Amino acid sequence: MTPVDRLAERLGGELGALLMREQAQATELRLRNGQASRLCRMDGSEIAGPVLDAASMQSIVARLCGDSIYAFEEELRQGYFTAEGGVRVGVCGRTGARSGAVCCISDVTSLCIRIPREVRGCADALLPLVWREVVHSTLILSPPGMGKTTLLRELIRKLSDGGWNVAVADERREIAACWNGEAQLDVGARTDVMDGCPKAQALPLLIRACAPQVLAADEIGCAADAVALRDARRCGAAVIATAHASSFDDALRRAAIAGILREKIFDRMVLLGPTPGRIRAAYDCVNGVEIQC
Repeated sequence: MTPVDRLAERLGGELGALLMREQAQATELRLRNGQASRLCRMDGSEIAGPVLDAASMQSIVARLCGDSIYAFEEELRQGYFTAEGGVRVGVCGRTGARSGAVCCISDVTSLCIRIPREVRGCADALLPLVWREVVHSTLILSPPGMGKTTLLRELIRKLSDGGWNVAVADERREIAACWNGEAQLDVGARTDVMDGCPKAQALPLLIRACAPQVLAADEIGCAADAVALRDARRCGAAVIATAHASSFDDALRRAAIAGILREKIFDRMVLLGPTPGRIRAAYDCVNGVEIQC
């Protein structure tokens, strides 16, 4: 049973049926209390589903948590939880705080359910930029919704099955979609995954534990991430990472990313758009020139 099959079974009713009909194109389910549910598709279009009330929302959360929401308290403090099959569910609602930090989310009002998927071949255009005799450390940039995580996953699989030992810091379980420690999506035969651990902590742990040739992480952006990436490069590993940015200039305006770019931690920088998975521009950070794609 695939992650989408499991999700549809847990949702049940109209939502489950809608997801099964659209599973080839579905990217997200957005559920809001008192509003029509919406299924987002790869082409950017949306399909309206049933209107959900407060009781329906709580019931869906309970089913996705296997009627054991307390088992997900640690993740919920960060605004999401991982359902069976490695499906990431973003949560909004009434928060409780303790010592200035979120300690719980109750009375759920919104859910953003990300549909994990593999798109074989989507990294074919990127692969020659990243792997030519050696693996070049590469930063993949894009605005939200351009498929950078899907592209990263396929790139990891290609490198791993191509003979490289790859280690993945999968903080939010979106790359490998791990469930009970087992990857639900194919990330290659030579890939080790540290899931649910903050990237800044996972990257040095992976270096010590797995001696990878290539390290991968999704959505870097804070100063601690930058320090971990810098240390990884000093240890000799190539690094493949993604970050939110609408342009190269936008990335340079973000302090943590600008710092590691100035230090040439990355050999390549790739910008996606204007459609999902498409390479809009590529840049050779070492020589300071644009790469023709």
